[in-house]
Amino acid sequence: MEKQVILFGAGRYGKEALDYFGRERVFCFADNNPALEGQRIFGLPVISFARLKEVHGDYDVVISTGVSVLFAIAAQMEEAGIHHYRFFLNILEGENQGLPVPEQEDLPEEVPEGCKRVLMAAYFFPPLSGSGVFRSIKFAKYLPRFHWWPTVLSTDRPPLEMNYWDESLLREIPAGMKVVRIPDPVYSVRMRLFSPETEKALLAFLETVLRHDQEAASIARALVQTGEGRARLLTFPSPALLWAYEAVQYIETQMDLSEFDVVYTTSGPFSAHLIGFYLKETYGIPWVADYRDPWTDIHQKDWSMASPDQKLLVLLERILLKAADCSIAVEEHFAKSYVERFQIPEERVSAITNGYDEADFSGLPVPEEQPPKFTMVYSGILYDKYRTTGFAAFLEALGQLIAEGSMDPADIQLRMIGAMTIEGRDVLRKYDLGAALEETGYLSHQEALKENYRASMLLLLLGDEDGIKFSYTGKFFDYLRSGRPILAFAHGDGVIAQALRVTGHGMAFSSTQLPEIKRFILREYQTWQRGGKRELLHSPRIEAFERKNLTGKLAEILDRTGAGGYRRGK
Repeated sequence: MEKQVILFGAGRYGKEALDYFGRERVFCFADNNPALEGQRIFGLPVISFARLKEVHGDYDVVISTGVSVLFAIAAQMEEAGIHHYRFFLNILEGENQGLPVPEQEDLPEEVPEGCKRVLMAAYFFPPLSGSGVFRSIKFAKYLPRFHWWPTVLSTDRPPLEMNYWDESLLREIPAGMKVVRIPDPVYSVRMRLFSPETEKALLAFLETVLRHDQEAASIARALVQTGEGRARLLTFPSPALLWAYEAVQYIETQMDLSEFDVVYTTSGPFSAHLIGFYLKETYGIPWVADYRDPWTDIHQKDWSMASPDQKLLVLLERILLKAADCSIAVEEHFAKSYVERFQIPEERVSAITNGYDEADFSGLPVPEEQPPKFTMVYSGILYDKYRTTGFAAFLEALGQLIAEGSMDPADIQLRMIGAMTIEGRDVLRKYDLGAALEETGYLSHQEALKENYRASMLLLLLGDEDGIKFSYTGKFFDYLRSGRPILAFAHGDGVIAQALRVTGHGMAFSSTQLPEIKRFILREYQTWQRGGKRELLHSPRIEAFERKNLTGKLAEILDRTGAGGYRRGK
């Protein structure tokens, strides 16, 4: 008889592991968070690490966390004498093993005449997919139009935490553009523990950055004194630290930096910016750092009293921002925050949003008639409290409209483009709407856009918390261009609500605005009932988010940063 499982980690991955093993197989959760001890999550108790040490021999212990803390927990277990455990992400590892790794092409680059050159460190790049990929591939695709030619440093397969793969995106890479795919054995969890040689090299690499701030260096020296602290540093500021180190080794041994005018790095993962910092400090090459999502300001947390490794992240963010020739944020508020929080000169911080690519929509069939059912489409997963709260409010509104007789449940279809979580299924069961659900699983970008076109209404779940009022989701811009009405759960004074107001492409609500949410859904449902032809919504204001226009902004930054040229070599 199989042993029952104790899941170490009661967060997102603990919940996914519970779904994987099944409730009947899992005995309990264990977690380092003292606030969870004695609580119940999905009906299962949460025990402390001290209790785990007492009972672990009778159970199958599985570490169910993300990679960022996985190795630190493994070190904690080893130091406590617990040597028999498994990684949940390792259990899932087989899902990545069947993915075909793109072949490395050892061919000379075909750099168009008159193009300056940028070395682009973009961990997420096709055939990897997911929201972070699109910013990088679209910049790489359109930069040659502005006389910049990228050479790309990427990785060879997606992390198990994301596991998105879309070979159709390879067609976006311009012919003759070189993409160097550097394997990452840590982020894909193929390495159980670091070898002493690897550990020494990584800590030395990290020290070359942290030594530029006295407080950061002091925190690192304290952390390195324990096994758990070292494990945290070895995946700091992200699990892709080893990938960044390997990328630097490749650059120094296989590339000629004198061929490039600028280095551009993009995060996540956070570790990508260590490449730009190292090359700037060591060789003097101009460096542009694109932060996409901010590190420590996204939810407006108080980081001043944070744990040592969280405080270290703030200090590293400051080190990198002060070193880069230009730093890019995805929204003006975050750019201003960098200037104010870290005293960065305004001229060295810019904002470029994400967007949509008009070419992605070329040739897609646009249904003119209403679909057979009132079809509500959501793309993504329900992985945090912000999204699940909005999803619950949406289903509550649907349930009330059905109970009132305003909507016929037989007319309704809810299509989920992506993965439904345990929380989402529980909410559906609560409102007895499981029959309306259709899950497609992960779809290619083109197929997801087709689903948007087929929809009667698009559902956007972000959250109405103050800390995310300035955040966009990547799919929002594709939603805008898809031209179907958008029901958004977002801050009423935030950037999404503002964009919907000025474009007329939908409305944003708080999860507490149930009457208003019901009116919006009912209005679109009645439009569907009337049938007939339907026109795409299209405000000229959305064209500010078109990828070619956004790439032009990046080209201007590269022009300024690389002015005068760089030909110093190694």
